[in-house]
Amino acid sequence: MSRKRLVTLLALTVGALVAAGIAVAARLQTTQSAAADFSATTATKVHTTTCTGSDGTYQDTNAVYTGTATSSDARLAGALTIHAHSVLNTTSGLGWLNGDYRVKNANGNTHGTVRAAVAGGKAVGGLTGNAGRPDGKLVASFWADFAQSGGFDNGKLGSGSLTGAGIIFTRGQCKPPKAHPHPFLVAHFRIGLTSREAVPPTKLNAHGTGTLTLDLMRDSTGTITGATAIFFVNYGFAGSVTVNDIALYQGARGTNGAKSLDSGIATFTDADGHGTVASASLSIPASLAQALLTNPHGYYVQLDSSLGTLRDQLGGPVHQ
Repeated sequence: MSRKRLVTLLALTVGALVAAGIAVAARLQTTQSAAADFSATTATKVHTTTCTGSDGTYQDTNAVYTGTATSSDARLAGALTIHAHSVLNTTSGLGWLNGDYRVKNANGNTHGTVRAAVAGGKAVGGLTGNAGRPDGKLVASFWADFAQSGGFDNGKLGSGSLTGAGIIFTRGQCKPPKAHPHPFLVAHFRIGLTSREAVPPTKLNAHGTGTLTLDLMRDSTGTITGATAIFFVNYGFAGSVTVNDIALYQGARGTNGAKSLDSGIATFTDADGHGTVASASLSIPASLAQALLTNPHGYYVQLDSSLGTLRDQLGGPVHQ
């Protein structure tokens, strides 16, 4: 078909539509109100850091909040996702947030950028973006109850009000909290028992190896609030032996001290002089656990037997 004939057919078609009373025109500009209620209280991918400014403690949070938006305008109703970055002074309750507001529905995504002040547990600001298909420019007020850990509730798009929500935020130094110096919960002390460490030393043909293990309980500040201990010893003697006691003592190398913790292992006889022995889990005071971590060299483990004494001064613990 020639180009001239195609143009003629198109002209005839448009003329026929007009003759039949069917309008052919560009979309006209319109402006209408926009309002929605929303809630997004399911928080995922929450990442929060804290630091200290000159006026209090700050929480800097990135999170994804999901929920539902409802509206008489189908373009504004549907499954809601808000990706938000918020900075909040937990001392004063003042802060700010910005993020992405997105509603998914059959009319096409409604999405926009939120910028809001935070005061008194509420976020107040505005949203700009686009609504549905064909895209309509969306400009609306934004108002909701807000918590960094819990998201947005009782939200109002295009309505709602709160006085005193304006803030001025000045960037500057914000110091992160100090990491706790002892975050570990388990400490192993290696034991190497010999008669040379006994007081007085001897030349007993015997040895022992093992561990003294502490399981620590800490509070939110890292302070030890309690602990349990387990003795584990492999021993070897030249012949039949009776093991009388295994215990922890407080005392420096070369001196005999007072018993701090008994293993609770009952006296037993081993005919060939070689074996392994372990205690039950023993509850110990928090003060003893802390003392062992602070000054392990001030303590020793001792095995007393019918053939003589084996001993080892504690060294630094291995942490877990």
